[in-house]
Amino acid sequence: MAKFADEFIIGANYWPRNHGIEMWKEWNYDEIKSEFIEAKSLGINVMRINLFWEDFQPKPDVISEEAVKKFDELIKICHEVDMKIAPTFFVGHMSGENWDVPWREGRNIYSDSFMLRYQIKLVRFFAERYKDESAILFWDLSNEPDNYVKAESRHDAWLWNYVLSNEIKKYDKNHPVTLGIHQASLLTDNNFYPEDLQEGNDFLCMHAYPIYTDTCIDPVNSIRSTYMAPFASKLTQAMGGKEVLLEEFGATTLMMSEDIEGNYYKVVLYSLLANESIGAIAWCFGDFSVGERLPYNSTPFETQFGITAVDGRVKKAGLEIKAFSEFMNKIEYKDLKHKKCDAAIIIPDKYYSALFVGNDYTPERNFRILLNSFILAKEAGIDVELVRADGDFSKYKMLILPSAYRKGHLNYDQWVKIMDFVKNGGTLYVSYDGISVEGFDEVFGVKTQYSMVPKNETVSMHCEELGIDLNYKALKFNKRLIAKPTTGRVIANDDENNPAIVINKYGKGNAILVTYPIELYLSYMPDVYKTDRSYLIYKYAKELSGIEYNVKVESPYIEVKEFDYGRKTLVFFINHEDIDIHTKIRISRKTKNNEKIQDLISGRQINLENFTIEANGVVAILLEKGV
Repeated sequence: MAKFADEFIIGANYWPRNHGIEMWKEWNYDEIKSEFIEAKSLGINVMRINLFWEDFQPKPDVISEEAVKKFDELIKICHEVDMKIAPTFFVGHMSGENWDVPWREGRNIYSDSFMLRYQIKLVRFFAERYKDESAILFWDLSNEPDNYVKAESRHDAWLWNYVLSNEIKKYDKNHPVTLGIHQASLLTDNNFYPEDLQEGNDFLCMHAYPIYTDTCIDPVNSIRSTYMAPFASKLTQAMGGKEVLLEEFGATTLMMSEDIEGNYYKVVLYSLLANESIGAIAWCFGDFSVGERLPYNSTPFETQFGITAVDGRVKKAGLEIKAFSEFMNKIEYKDLKHKKCDAAIIIPDKYYSALFVGNDYTPERNFRILLNSFILAKEAGIDVELVRADGDFSKYKMLILPSAYRKGHLNYDQWVKIMDFVKNGGTLYVSYDGISVEGFDEVFGVKTQYSMVPKNETVSMHCEELGIDLNYKALKFNKRLIAKPTTGRVIANDDENNPAIVINKYGKGNAILVTYPIELYLSYMPDVYKTDRSYLIYKYAKELSGIEYNVKVESPYIEVKEFDYGRKTLVFFINHEDIDIHTKIRISRKTKNNEKIQDLISGRQINLENFTIEANGVVAILLEKGV
């Protein structure tokens, strides 16, 4: 199997500007080669290519010789330009519209034996013919297949993915196989589960767009939106247990300025690198001149997702890809080693559905709480990952259980593992959304009285110890806990003078309880992170856990990521907000007065004592080992 460890994938999804999805019917060798040369000049090392199903398999037992000939010409272009491609099979969905192969006749592509037989025929043909082709980076089974045909069960989706993946691998030992799933697999129960797909796929993919989900209600260049794609990658990795490629991301300049879109690209590229993605593929290479055609006629905003304009001008997003590629060429990617994470957010055990729960318990709800918990952890300076509820907690110092629900979130045996984690010295943070389990009161040092929805439209908390006043917009169905302290110490009360934050010593560890589902509240509050200081609760939990980092900054908007890099430490500072940040870099060693270190990205000297990072800016520095 090909390995990506030596190179971070920097790519673009491709259709020709002047032809769009009619690429194979209106084949133009010279135009495509010219656009591949443009992409190469931007530092792109792979183009994802869609094999429109009707063009390559017009009849079940016929693979189009004409289409294959054009694909061979595409391979020739790759060798001439030094570009790799990621061919994607069974493309029936594209940019908001669907096209069907006429011979399907309503059969389900995942479970119908006739359809499986002839899909196997197509992938086998390509696997046998191109098994030794160096221009191919990996095979992708399909593009967001649930948008094209719904799988009737997760087992049908698993079967289809597993059978086709293994059919390719039977003949092709050189190229890995994946499937292009999208955020619908995280926001809905569409039957394409990362944990199922990992059985057949060599790595997992995710397509993530903040503009396409109400879980991101802020501008794309602000903190919630810029963390969304890295978070989706981390969540997919935790659910599926394999590396993740962010195979589609981007935005359209019909919805925002080129500068804002470009800043979004810059932050996301570096944050994906910081959060263990194996690459990023932009949607898409070029704006389209064929707006009168489907799919663009019915989804007109799709015409300007390109990193280049119709006339070939490089848009700011393209310039940011080029700058990122130039930076990656300065370092040895294979030598970057992620440091171990000491903190993890627990994924609800029944993420997609659970029996006998309220209508509010949905995958979107779980995505919301995890995303906003991830943001709070990052704001608190915590390098955090996600872990399954049935996973191994022993390697962590801190566990985060946000907006914990009464059922579906945890099984009792998983809760017992968490109790043991705290007894043995770990720190546990829990915010309440109905969780009811034996031992809860003991862990948090409280006596549960009852739960109820808040009486008022807003919830307020005052915490003198942390110096914060917090305000949230309450939700209609989500409950808060009324509890009396026993061994727990109340550090914050709500506006009715009930305990809002309780700290308790339990065994050798510490437990922190917030009596409201604050992560869920935050998920519905637009642009809230400009003023909200809830992250200070997470920061307090981090300090109780004894988690320390060599490098940190005070601003909650700056993501700090340390890599072991040979005999040195490579540190990134990524500003996830659209405001300039003036701060001090704190390093766990003595620094010389006005010490200056070079920013590897800009080449400028920076002063650790007097440091400004521009809106949506990124800085990278090298420090001696041990720092």
